Order: sequence, then structure tokens, then C-alpha cells
Amino acid sequence: MESKRIKAQLWDNMQYYFHEYNDATMRWATFYNGTFDIELLKKAAVSVIEKFPIVNSKFIPAPIKAYWKRYPTIDIEQFFEFFTTTEATHRAAVLEYISKGRDPRKGRPIRIAVFRKDENGVQNDCLVLHFSHLVADGSGFTLFMRALSDTYNHMAVNPNYTCKYEMGNRDYKQFYKYLSKEECVRAKQMTNYRHEKNERLKLPIESYRPEFQKRILTHTVEGFGAIRKYCKAHGFTFNDVILAAYLIALMKHVRFEEGQSLAIDCVLNLRRYMPQDMEINFCNLVSKIKVSLGNDLGATFHDTCKLVHEFMDRTKNDLGGLGGLTLLNLMDRIFPFAIGKILIKIFYQNPYIGVSNIGKVEYKTVTFNGLNPVDLIVTGAMKYAPYMMLSLVTFGDSIYFTLPIACSDNDLKIFQDILDDVSSHLEEFAK
Repeated sequence: MESKRIKAQLWDNMQYYFHEYNDATMRWATFYNGTFDIELLKKAAVSVIEKFPIVNSKFIPAPIKAYWKRYPTIDIEQFFEFFTTTEATHRAAVLEYISKGRDPRKGRPIRIAVFRKDENGVQNDCLVLHFSHLVADGSGFTLFMRALSDTYNHMAVNPNYTCKYEMGNRDYKQFYKYLSKEECVRAKQMTNYRHEKNERLKLPIESYRPEFQKRILTHTVEGFGAIRKYCKAHGFTFNDVILAAYLIALMKHVRFEEGQSLAIDCVLNLRRYMPQDMEINFCNLVSKIKVSLGNDLGATFHDTCKLVHEFMDRTKNDLGGLGGLTLLNLMDRIFPFAIGKILIKIFYQNPYIGVSNIGKVEYKTVTFNGLNPVDLIVTGAMKYAPYMMLSLVTFGDSIYFTLPIACSDNDLKIFQDILDDVSSHLEEFAK
């Protein structure tokens, strides 16, 4: 008999440990210029879920070892919701829905919803995927969406088609086998995985209280191609430019304290250490690097881009993202799950400010049998103030920014100003 348990991996547990700082939920909302065949969508979802059994499971934070407990059957009604809206309420209804977190301890870690807008008899749908971050990162999230669109598209022609994608390897250590022997030795000796106390400048805002409203702030920037041309001309990466714009925007708002400097957590996909043509696996395979340039960013935007690029180059040459993973893995293997949470609080200084480039969205990932996307909202986890994380994806010639935040009404303007400021720097390239 197939096991009804799925082992919880290190990053599944880490996402759970940090649920006091964020809601560990990822969101994906794609707005279309037409409507889905709802029954076909449900049928395709069942086929995908059969190949991704962890999403038909419940997270059990057992005292010794956490695990995922599979439900005996796939009940699509436990995964799917349908709503009707109007032109005036459509986007607001979607944003309100996705602003809520998903707790995998209380049920399945994924929800699929369709919001159908009716405007004078013309109907258009928005497809929402609501994911617990415990099951996968942004790349894994994209894999699930690609599997759903592929299965839906093929089933429209062949009702007997079954999902060709599957979870794959969920072990966070899978990338190690692609490192050289020397790199492995060096990586396992890297033990620093924390921000120093003098690198924890933060925004002058109230700390989270349960009554704070949860919001998803969004901004779309056109001109990705123009930014790429600028990067190529000056030897920068796209992430260099994003980080430069973010740092400049933040420096207008952070509260400066003597001897302290601004540092940002930059989410890093560890798949970078694996062959580029490998199939993506449905798991958490990300780490972070600390971007710390001090408080002098130069006189111009170009100066800041140059400083970021030089810093990131040094990080890339030093096995970026691998610092401290050996200690985290040792803690995960030796100590009971309940003790691990206590140790993380003692030894890990959670950074206040982060950024996550979730990646490029391929057209085939979001196309459903003739339905063409007209807008996207893709987010990482929602942080609780004073923590914050800016998320982005690229699709076509557009950059879709989101800033999911739980903060006071009085502090909302600070976050909106930062998002607008980041976007304004990049919009200069499109003029």
C-alpha cells in the first residue's frame, strides 16, 4: 500500500517556523479575456493533483518530526471555488480573496478559484491559485500552473489525457551533487546565516497587530526590454537594476541609527547550481543572500546599479545562498521539530526587508485553450509589519510588482510610496 505520509523537508519546516513573521502563502491571479470551461478545469485539476499528492495533504507539526498526511481521496470541491462579480467589484474581490493566508495545518495547502465578471452580458474570468509556501517556492508554484494549463489544453482535445508533470525530487539537498568536490567542502564550512545587529535598519512603522488589515499592493511597469538593453550596455543584470531602485526607495524612509546600515534579504533560487535544462521539481529550493552596501549609494541611479553589481559579483563567486545551510540541516536532523522552532528564534535574526524576483512567466504557463492573459498578480508571502518583502515577475514586456503587507492604515502610504518610487525609476527606461 502506498504510504499516506510525505516527509516534510527542511524548507517546509523553515517556512512553518517563520509563520509569526509572515503568512507563508503565495498567490497567483491571472485575468483573462474570456471564460473557462469549469468542469474541464476541475477535471484537469484532479489529474494534476494526482501527480502532486502533497497538495492533497495536511501539514502535521508533530513534536519529533513534522510530516504531510495525505487525504485518502481527491475531492475537487475541497479545492475549488467559483464567484461572480461585476466590473466595479472584480479586481477588489480578487485582491480581498488572495490577501488571506492559507494554513496547511487546517486543510489542503492549495485553493483554486475562478472569479467571473459580467459586464453587460460580456463575461471574463480571473483564475486564482492560492498556495501555502510550505509545499513549494515560486519555481515549484510555476510548475503547478504549467501542469494545470497543459492538462486543460490537452483535455480540451483528448478527454482521456492525463497530466504529464509530477512533483519530482523534494529533497532540498539535491543541488549539492552538481557542485564540484571543492565547492561541496567549502559550502559545508559556510556557517553564517544571519544579519548582524548593525544591519537591521527598518521603516518607522508600527509592529503588527492581529487587527491590521492585510493588503496586496500592485504596480505594473512596461518596458522590460528597454531595461534589458540598459543592462547589456553596462554589464548589469536585471536584478542589479531592481535592487538599486529598491535601495534608493527604501533609503528615503528608513530610520537611520548611529552605527547601523541598511541590508536587504534577496531570495536566491538554489536551482542556479543545477543544470539549466533540468526539469523543475515541486519543492522549496530557495535560500537568501544578504545585500549590504552601507548607507552611501552614490550620486546617481547608475552609481547605485554599479555598487549593487560589484557586490553581487562578489557574492556569486562565493557560493551565494549556501551560507549556513549545513548548520540548518544539522539542526533539522538532530533536534526534534518543536525544539527547532525555539533554536531558530534564538540564533536567527530575521531581516526586516526583503525582495524576491519570482522569475519569468512563460506564455504557455498561463494560456488556457485560447484564453489570453491580460493582467497578472503574483506574490510571495505576506509579511507582517515592520517586516516587508517586494515581489515581482516578468511576463512579455511587463514587470508585475506586488507588495503584500499587513500594516496599520497610517503606515500604508509608506509602502505605497516605496512601490511607486521603485516603479518610477524603472519607468524612466521606457520613456
